[in-house]
Amino acid sequence: MDFKQLEAFVNVARYKNFSKAGKVLYLSQPTISLHIANLEKELNTPLFDRTSKEVNLTPAGVEFLNDALDMINMKNRAIYNLVNSQKKISGAIRISTSTTPSLVILPQAIEIYRKMHPEVTFIVEEKSSSEILEDVCSLTSDIGLIGMHVENERFISQHLFDDELVFICSEDTPLDGIVEISELSKYHFISRSDQSATRIELERAIIAQGYHLDFLESVVVSDNMNLIIRLVSQGVGISYMSKTLFECYQKVLAVKDFKVRGLNISRHIHLLTNRRRTLSPAAEDFIKVFHTLK
Repeated sequence: MDFKQLEAFVNVARYKNFSKAGKVLYLSQPTISLHIANLEKELNTPLFDRTSKEVNLTPAGVEFLNDALDMINMKNRAIYNLVNSQKKISGAIRISTSTTPSLVILPQAIEIYRKMHPEVTFIVEEKSSSEILEDVCSLTSDIGLIGMHVENERFISQHLFDDELVFICSEDTPLDGIVEISELSKYHFISRSDQSATRIELERAIIAQGYHLDFLESVVVSDNMNLIIRLVSQGVGISYMSKTLFECYQKVLAVKDFKVRGLNISRHIHLLTNRRRTLSPAAEDFIKVFHTLK
C-alpha cells in the first residue's frame, strides 16, 4: 500500500468517477484503475461497487475511507512539520455551509487566513443543514458551518455565535412592531426548504405556541436567500431570516422586519468537524481563526 493508491482511492470516493479522480490527480483513468485494483488486491476486499453510471463505496470502502484520509493527513502533517521553518501551509480546505455563516463570518475568516497563508485555496458550497451533516460525516467536507447545535458522537461541534431570527415583509405591508401569530395566516409565506435548520427552529416555535403548521400557506419554497428577499420586497409574501443578514439586505431592498408575539427565536451557529478525521494543518489553522472573531 502506498500514498498514490490512497490518494486515488480517496478521490474516486469523492467524485464517484475514475476519470474525474484522474483529472484531479493528473493521472490517466487506467492508472487510477490500476491503483484501485492493486489496493483492493492487497486488502483482499472490494472497495467500490461499479456500475455503468456511478462508482459507490462498499461498506468496507466506507470504513476504510476514514483510515485512508487519516493516513494522508498524517503524511501531510509530517511533511509540514519537517519544513515548518519555512512557515508555509498549502492545500485546499473544503467547506459546506448554510447561508448565514457563509455571509456573516466566513468571508472575514477567509480574508484573515489568506493573509497568513496565501497558498491555501477554499472550496465552499452553500447547502441545507442535512446536506452539511452528510458532507462532514462522509468526509466530503473538512468543515461544516451550520445553524444548529449537533449532539452526535460522530461530530465535534464548536459554538461560533448566536443570531436572532426575524420576520420580514415589504415596506408597504401593514405589519409593524409586534403582531399576533394568527395575523400570519392572512399572508402568503415564502419559506425555506424542509431541510433548513432555520425552518426547523421556526416550526418548533410555532408548534410550541399551539398552532398547526398548515395555517401557513407557502407559495414559494427556496433556500436561495437572494430570491427570497427579492420576492419579499416585491410583496409576493412574507418570510423569515437571520437578523444579521436582514440588516445587510435592508440597505439595498425595500424590506422591513417585524416581531411575532411568542416567537422569540435565537439561532446558534456552530462549526462541525468529523470526530474520526485527522484534519490537515491548513484546516486546523483555519478553525483557529474563527475563534479569534468572537
